[in-house]
Amino acid sequence: MNPATHSRSPKTVIGVAIAAAVSVALPGFLVGGLSVQIRGEFAIAEGRYGWAMSTYFLAATTGSILLGRLAQVIGPRRQLTLALIGAAGVDICIAWLANDFRTLIVFLAIAGICNAAAQTAVNLGLAQAGLPRLGLAIAIKQSGMPTASMLSGLAVPAIALTLGWRWAFVAAAAIALSALVGVQRTIAASAPTSASEDSHTGSPFSALVIAGIAAMFLSFGAGALNAWVVESGVDAGLGKASAGLMLSVGAALGIAIRVGWGMRLDRMSRHPFVVAGVMALGGAIGVLGLSYRLPTVHIIATVLAFSGGWIWPVFLNFGVVRANEGRAASSTGVTQTGVYLGVFAAPLTAGAIIERSGYPTMWLVTASAMAIGGLLMARVSRRF
Repeated sequence: MNPATHSRSPKTVIGVAIAAAVSVALPGFLVGGLSVQIRGEFAIAEGRYGWAMSTYFLAATTGSILLGRLAQVIGPRRQLTLALIGAAGVDICIAWLANDFRTLIVFLAIAGICNAAAQTAVNLGLAQAGLPRLGLAIAIKQSGMPTASMLSGLAVPAIALTLGWRWAFVAAAAIALSALVGVQRTIAASAPTSASEDSHTGSPFSALVIAGIAAMFLSFGAGALNAWVVESGVDAGLGKASAGLMLSVGAALGIAIRVGWGMRLDRMSRHPFVVAGVMALGGAIGVLGLSYRLPTVHIIATVLAFSGGWIWPVFLNFGVVRANEGRAASSTGVTQTGVYLGVFAAPLTAGAIIERSGYPTMWLVTASAMAIGGLLMARVSRRF
């Protein structure tokens, strides 16, 4: 354990972790929350625009396992430093240089690599920090994704409709640079010793793969929600600002529920994967409600979908890190690959379904994917 890191308060370590997680997630989530404005400027249809978020997560998919192993070698601080510098640079490039859709895609691919590097490094940093309540720490860190989604929703009325969508990426760059300062002061520089890795057997690779497949189905639902719930709301009769606000409200609920469960994780008797499966089934019911084209129903269904459909990452990561503390980065690199695959497929597949069959069919497919993921998560629990 790094002494300097251990001397930092748990609140400081967790605060830096969530800031880093938010920073690297923002580019991908902003292209979802700002889809109406960006598509309008570039004159892109839904199906093609789905490549924006899909490219971001495809790039993250290709790098997740290798970058998880790299974090084990170079340590979490070095990897987070590179990831945050890269994320800030990408945000500025999108704001100033993305004058066509192809250029935007290239920058989002780089941002996806930065995300994969940071997420595994943060998991390792938390595992090394000697925190008294690891479950709560992971829950708060996992709130980074809905926080990024909440900020992207707020960016619609606060920035995109006033200053323009590009200024939202300037703000994202400032957040990344602020997180970088915290990382330098807080996160451990050292990598785990080879002895500690060798002595910790952890979960079998096959179990990690199955958990990754479950996460793929679940993240398909989360990705579709983030990418299309705003435009779906507009299609159902909500105003643009109201639809963006609903994304923020749903994400805020996801944050609150994640932290609430995090306060119980370290003392919970039920396996975290089982709880993840039950919560995912509840979220699937909410997604089903989004298939109805009524503004009031859409609002209620959005709340339910986010409340259940965005909670499972807390239980997934806690279960994996708890069983593999000595190799938290490389183990979560495997399961994160499934997460990224699901979120890669979601915007692209959902956009194509919307063009051909409309929003109701797309939400039915999304709900089915979430239900399958929830069942798989519960079944693999015995192997962790």
